[in-house]
Amino acid sequence: MKQKKILIAEDNFINQKVIIFMLEKFDHIFDLADNGKIAVEKFRNDNYDLVLMDLQMPELDGFEASRMIREIELEEARISKVKIYAMTASSLSDVHNKCMEAGMNGYLSKPFKNEAVMSILEE
Repeated sequence: MKQKKILIAEDNFINQKVIIFMLEKFDHIFDLADNGKIAVEKFRNDNYDLVLMDLQMPELDGFEASRMIREIELEEARISKVKIYAMTASSLSDVHNKCMEAGMNGYLSKPFKNEAVMSILEE
């Protein structure tokens, strides 16, 4: 599997540690953002292969942060679009629909499972 640069937007310390532990096993590079506003700033200043976006964060939630990332891609005419996956404990279809409307590619259910993370990384 090709090494990827991943932005993790997650405000919960335990969830940060869990996803970092999984990504380190696959030898990927990652940056951490404690809220949606920081995630957008980091995205504007760097290139990522994947964004793992918590939906409920301070400053800016995952939906709005994802919309802003898509706007940055348009403004800067970035050729390739970053994959954005929500990280959520909810499996409700309305949350899934909101993720798609915000420009996300899919979602990763909490608690995280190795198989689900690997599937996203292999895309």
